[in-house]
Amino acid sequence: MDVVEVAGLGKTYPGGTEALKDVSFRVAKGEVFCLLGRNGAGKTTLLRVLATQLMPTAGRATVFGSEVVRGAKAIRQRIAVLPQEARPQMMLSAFDHVRLMCLIRGMSRADAAKRTEQVLRQFDLWEHKDKLCADLSGGLRQRVLLCMTLIADPELLFLDEPTIGLDPLGRRQVWSAVRRLTEKGVTVLLTTHYMDEAEKLANRLAIIEKGRLAFLGTVDEAKAQAGVGMRLIVEAPGGNGNSREILRPSSNEEILRVVERSIREGLKVTFQPPSLEEAFIHIVGGSIDDEAA
Repeated sequence: MDVVEVAGLGKTYPGGTEALKDVSFRVAKGEVFCLLGRNGAGKTTLLRVLATQLMPTAGRATVFGSEVVRGAKAIRQRIAVLPQEARPQMMLSAFDHVRLMCLIRGMSRADAAKRTEQVLRQFDLWEHKDKLCADLSGGLRQRVLLCMTLIADPELLFLDEPTIGLDPLGRRQVWSAVRRLTEKGVTVLLTTHYMDEAEKLANRLAIIEKGRLAFLGTVDEAKAQAGVGMRLIVEAPGGNGNSREILRPSSNEEILRVVERSIREGLKVTFQPPSLEEAFIHIVGGSIDDEAA
């Protein structure tokens, strides 16, 4: 079942900036669908259109079968959005953040307290419930914000750069929370600049370039389309890297020949598997070697 359907979607802002141009894709139930692109490529605009926060100027988009323009009210009852600019109130506790959101949504005080405990326990935050957000790590703060978006049990969650600025541990805490949601059948649509994040989480991804869809498919399909394969780095043991040779073997036989030659000549061989970052740079234009220089 498709939760999101987008066909020929376009968005032009009043000043004439064309942020989206003829974008089409679908997102299935329970999928983690990742939007990748450079700054200003149109990722956040696309997310906001699907979350009924922006009106499209061309094409059509539906969420749970409701059109984003005429069916916004029905859609909003089934989704939640965590925007990139979301920040907790530093002098409120984790418990108070979630409880207040429950009250805002119309729950009684007793129901709000019960739901708050349920959600905080679900995301391993109960032991931190009385701590001020000022005293929490970045990863824990982001999990508090996630809890606030999840009190109404959304079927579709929009996350805009959910781990930006977090340290590696904090990022993995958020990844774990996202995986728990998808295990329960929640569909997640997220934007990110972190290629490793997309590799770890995404069932499928879309690469947006200058408002257009440059790629749609799985991580492995992105690497295949970009012609990204295993790289072998050959250099002298203890070398300073100035004389290293970077090879892209086209077959297992060629890999074997390179390894055998290196053994005979006493050279060091390092295997570098293909990465989504390299595929992304090839798809949007550029060279991974230029970026590394």
